[in-house]
Amino acid sequence: MVEKMNQNETNDMQSQTNEMTNLQTIIVVGQCRGTYVNEAVTKEFDGKVLMTARPDGAVVVHNLCAGVRPICYIDSGAEISLARNVVDADIEVFATTENGQQLTMAFTEVIALQGVPAETETSSLALSVLKCVFDMGGTYGRTTIARVLTGSVSKKVLTINIGKLGQYGVAKGASMKEVLALIDWLIEENYIAYAEESEFPVLVITSKGLDVLAGGDDLPVEVESNLEIEEVERRKGLLQEWRDKKSEEMGKPKYFVLQNRTLRELASKDPASVEDLQSIYGIGETKAEQFGNEILSLF
Repeated sequence: MVEKMNQNETNDMQSQTNEMTNLQTIIVVGQCRGTYVNEAVTKEFDGKVLMTARPDGAVVVHNLCAGVRPICYIDSGAEISLARNVVDADIEVFATTENGQQLTMAFTEVIALQGVPAETETSSLALSVLKCVFDMGGTYGRTTIARVLTGSVSKKVLTINIGKLGQYGVAKGASMKEVLALIDWLIEENYIAYAEESEFPVLVITSKGLDVLAGGDDLPVEVESNLEIEEVERRKGLLQEWRDKKSEEMGKPKYFVLQNRTLRELASKDPASVEDLQSIYGIGETKAEQFGNEILSLF
């Protein structure tokens, strides 16, 4: 009977180890005893900490006993393993680098464990933004939302309730500027909005955004571009100016000339001919012939 229990515990430990090592970014909060060693220093710590471990081998440990204070970190390149030890600790973490840095952590009480799957189910970054705004519950602004999505270890992010960080790090390959631009686009399209009665500029999800999360509406589509953000913004300004002038000349509403989505795609892509314009949303053969040369001349 005892042998059977030990085998079950071993299987349980192995399954949980595999589960955790398949995560993209791992965050653990709890009471922890640990040791950090490099060529110059040895640090021992014992208390409440927050640890983040990333797939590139970066590890950051913060002391939570007196605010948020960094204890130690590994920039990148560490081999990280996690195991559930049923005898000595709830979770053990080991990280070692080729240049001799070593971090050993034993969490005796795990308050929270959060991870992001390596292959996230969210295929759209815009959808991740919507989920993040929803998870945050209308208490954070655009910069904090972007920091969470890009996997920031800033003090503001580290003090957020761990249960709200379901989208933490899903956009770690994007820059803050790119994510902020997408957030602004979602605000413009009314998928998210600033809370009207809040003292601070915090974001909330709109009914239109909720429809997307509930599966009752199409996903918002962010436009991919090979152009620099500054160039996209420059083109967008030229197109808006041209559209305003053309709308006034024709006595037609702006959307009759170019819809907002069409304008964004034009600014983000690099059409070289009237034929290329027809691949842009909202531009058919007639509109391409009517406005094509004028639009191309702007760029």
